[in-house]
Amino acid sequence: MKKTVLLIALFVITTAAFGQINFEKGTVSEVFAKAKAENKVVMVDVMTDWCVWCVELDNLVYSRPDVYSYANSKQINYKIDAEKGEGIAFKEKYKVEGYPTILFIDGDGNEVDRIYGYYPAAQFKEMMMDYSQKKNTYTDLKAKLEKDPSDVEANFKMADKLLTMDKTDEAKSNYKKIIEVDPDNKYGRTDDSKYMLAEFSDTSVVISNLEKFVAENPDSDVLKDALTSLGDKYNSNRADIATADKWYKEALSKFPNDEQVKISYGRFLNSQARTIGKNEKSTTDDIMRGLSILEMSLPYVKGSTAEAANYYWQSVFYFTLKDYSKSLEAIDKAVKIFDAKLYKEQKEKVEKQLSSK
Repeated sequence: MKKTVLLIALFVITTAAFGQINFEKGTVSEVFAKAKAENKVVMVDVMTDWCVWCVELDNLVYSRPDVYSYANSKQINYKIDAEKGEGIAFKEKYKVEGYPTILFIDGDGNEVDRIYGYYPAAQFKEMMMDYSQKKNTYTDLKAKLEKDPSDVEANFKMADKLLTMDKTDEAKSNYKKIIEVDPDNKYGRTDDSKYMLAEFSDTSVVISNLEKFVAENPDSDVLKDALTSLGDKYNSNRADIATADKWYKEALSKFPNDEQVKISYGRFLNSQARTIGKNEKSTTDDIMRGLSILEMSLPYVKGSTAEAANYYWQSVFYFTLKDYSKSLEAIDKAVKIFDAKLYKEQKEKVEKQLSSK
């Protein structure tokens, strides 16, 4: 066995290229062989080079010490591009349809469970720890609920899992069960369940339900989610910028150091600037206002892909103002953060203009 492990180690080389999680290099079969030899689960990040939320995982989740310390010591970690090399067949085999999708797979290639999309670090870590230990999987939770339908934690985790599977009505049943079983919130999941039921209300009542939740649950641990969600909903559902801004600022006043709250507000400001940038009738005064909004947004989006978007729109605005040097400076910052096709095209456009002068 020692000889086998040594041979595998010669084939598979680790690197800390993304954040500080050590992602293995090597073929899929080599990585699975290493996992089997060490009796560990493989966490496979299925990504693409254009995926914004994949970059966000790298920057805001994988770089967290509590996340990478567990990942590096308790499991094997691997990244695979779904559109290149082995990733194409891998995506088909495991039926991956969106990015990022984080698969947890044993050394024999059997899927334990998966995380769909982006989750903030604390939630991601909780799921990662569960799945690397083969706990709280869909099969596991189903068995727990068959044994005890009133298990609050199992109901809550199952509801979250059902949402990722687009089974919203089933998830709502689990949330309602939690409220029925634990009306006094003894297990700390009743307020979360009330929030989720409000969040997944019909469009016609979602805002009023969220406002009711905020009024009735001022001390909830998911209050920040409800406040930022109200900002999102007023911005997208009603195009009511002033009221959206009010809810974001309330979230910031109550949670001034929360990373997700800050980024949510920064993205909201970015969206206002983007609206100006996409409007063909925008005047010079409008563009100057857009630049001012982007400047206001920048401290809130630092370290996220929204920072790259901020610089992109700065570049677009400076280009419109014919300040090509500032336009190039801004787009260079965007490309450095996220090497997206749109940003590279903008950079080429600016460089072409500068070279023609």
